[in-house]
Amino acid sequence: MRQVPPDLVLTGGQIIDGVGTPPYVADIAIAGDQIAQIGELSPSKGAQTLDISGLAVCPGFVDIHSHSDYHILVCPKAESKVRQGVTTEVV
Repeated sequence: MRQVPPDLVLTGGQIIDGVGTPPYVADIAIAGDQIAQIGELSPSKGAQTLDISGLAVCPGFVDIHSHSDYHILVCPKAESKVRQGVTTEVV
């Protein structure tokens, strides 16, 4: 499998992986729309680098108690949810 060079490298973020392990600081390489690598990464030629020190990176949140059934019809992009990291809703 050929290693694809990343388009974006997020550096210094605190990673909360969602499996219950303690948060840790690492870099994240993103190629296209996928996470390509996580760890201590050296600068990559051609990749945009974004220092996210002091910020957290985590999987999307599930809102299991939502009353958004009407709101989604008015605001179909659901920006108020997406900006909070909600990726799934149970209505």
